[in-house]
Amino acid sequence: MKTKTIIAILFISLIIIFSLQNAEITDVKFLFWKISISRVLVILGSFVIGILVGILVSIKKKFTKPI
Repeated sequence: MKTKTIIAILFISLIIIFSLQNAEITDVKFLFWKISISRVLVILGSFVIGILVGILVSIKKKFTKPI
């Protein structure tokens, strides 16, 4: 296996373990919006959004021409 794959698997495993240990309900407030949701979903949702932003940035770099 590639080193990058092993690091990704370890990182994802740590995120999952951390999330499962923080399973209590928490309030999320954003502007005028408030919701009570499991902290696991907040952590995993933030992780997924971070991954998507990273993918979009890397795709943009591939398709833009260097000056």
